[in-house]
This record gives sequence, C-alpha cells and structure tokens, in this order.
Amino acid sequence: MIRNFLETQKQIQHSAHGGIGSIELYEIWAKSDFVSNCDFIDRQIIPPQSTVGYHKHGNNEEMYIILEGSGTMTIDNQEVKVKKGDMIKNKPFGEHGLINDSDSDIDLLIIQFGVG
Repeated sequence: MIRNFLETQKQIQHSAHGGIGSIELYEIWAKSDFVSNCDFIDRQIIPPQSTVGYHKHGNNEEMYIILEGSGTMTIDNQEVKVKKGDMIKNKPFGEHGLINDSDSDIDLLIIQFGVG
C-alpha cells in the first residue's frame, strides 16, 4: 500500500497536549492500517511560538523525526535543542514536549508503537 504523506488531509489541533497555539495534524496511517503494534504515523507542523505540551505516555514508544525547522524538546525534564534531521526516541512511560522557539515552522513525522 502506498500513501503520500504530503497529500493527507489537514486537521487543526488546538492546545496539543495542553500546549500553546494550534498545530497542523496530518493522520497518515492509523492503528487499523497495521498488523504490527504500530499505533499511528502522523505528520505535524508546529508554527513559531507554538508548542506540543509536556505530557506523559503509557506503554508505548514514540519517535519524532524532524523534517524541517528547529526547537527545544523537553524529555524527562531535560531540555535539548533539536533540528532538521534529528530523530528523538521517547521511551515507554516517558514524558516529553516540544517548543517551537524559532522563526519558522517545525515539520515532523511521529511514529508510535505499542509495547508488549
């Protein structure tokens, strides 16, 4: 099956995980599209000065892949600068959030897998 992530329908998500501002959300693949434990593959575009709020996950792993832009990622209470090309692995039961503190959009893919 082939799906072009640049052609998926745009949704607007306000205050993502309690964050600031609105982000563009593109649901590329859903759990029902997989036989494996993949929960979803999404694309998000986070405008300048917007955030994905700091939040805790359950028993799943999540990968952020930064396609464009830069910002500050907080992972388990530690701030780290992230940029285009970075891949960030969020562990099961971990906490994280992403701040776009730059002047341009952050464009990223998010892949989440259930554990167990």
